[in-house]
Amino acid sequence: MTALARGVVLLASALLLGAAPAPPGYGPVPSRSPQTAVVQKYVDALRGGNYAAAFALLTGDMRRYFGDADAYRSVYRADGYVLEQATIVGARGDDRGRVFFVRERFGYVDHATDARKVLTAVVPLGVLPEHGVPHVKDPGKPYRAFASASSADASGLHVVVKKVDFFPDRIDVVVTFVNDGSDYVTLLPYGRSVLRDDRGGVYRITASKDWTVTDKRLFEGVPLPPGAEYTGSIAFAAPRFGDVRRSWTLTVAPALREGSDAPFDVTIPIEPQS
Repeated sequence: MTALARGVVLLASALLLGAAPAPPGYGPVPSRSPQTAVVQKYVDALRGGNYAAAFALLTGDMRRYFGDADAYRSVYRADGYVLEQATIVGARGDDRGRVFFVRERFGYVDHATDARKVLTAVVPLGVLPEHGVPHVKDPGKPYRAFASASSADASGLHVVVKKVDFFPDRIDVVVTFVNDGSDYVTLLPYGRSVLRDDRGGVYRITASKDWTVTDKRLFEGVPLPPGAEYTGSIAFAAPRFGDVRRSWTLTVAPALREGSDAPFDVTIPIEPQS
C-alpha cells in the first residue's frame, strides 16, 4: 500500500470530516435537544448531497473559513465523497458546547488507484451556540479543492496531478508518478519542485518533519523500478487566496534516470477535472 493509499483513509476520515476514533466513555445522545437536531440535519444534508444546506448549518467562523457554499462543496467533490449512512452514537459536553460522535459509512475515490472505496469511521462534530442557536463546527478540511487528470511526460516518466487542496498556509498537490522507462528512476521532488500561477505567483516547496503534511517517502526519495508507480503529496507554502480561480503549473524536479548523467524535470499545466 502506498503512502497515499494509507493516507487517503486519513483524508477521507480526517481531512474531509475531522475524523478520530471516538474516545471511550462518551455519553449518551441528548434526546429532544436542539444540538442533536442540528447534527442530524447536518449529516442528513450531507447524505442528500445538499451541501448548501450543510454549509448554512456551520458556525460563523467555519462559513468564513470556506468563504461560500461552492468552496465547501468542492472539498467533497474533489474526493468523490458520498455519505451513505450516518448514525449519532454518542456525545460529550454540555449546552455551552458539545461534541457528537457519528458513525459514518461513505464512499470516496482512492486517488492512488482511481478506484472507488468505502470506509466506515466514527467522526466527531462539534456544536456551539451562536446567538442562542446551535451550529456545527467541522474542522480539518482544506477551504477549497479540485480533482485533476492533467499529465506530462519526460524521459520515460509519466506524471499525473490527481488533486489540489488549498489550506490557509499551503497548497497540497497529489501526484502519481509512473515509470514507463526500462531503467530505475529516482524521484526527488522535495529538491527543486515549484508551483506557479498565471498571476506571477511562485510557491516554493515546504518540507517539515510533520509527516501528515510532508510525504516522507518523497521527502527521502523514491527509487521507482520500471513499470512501477507511486502516488504521494507535495506541499507548497502559500497564503490563503481570496480567489483561487487561476491557472496553475507544477514543475517536479529533480528526477534521475539510472545510467543518465543529468537529472531532469517534468512540468504539468494543471486543469481542474470537468
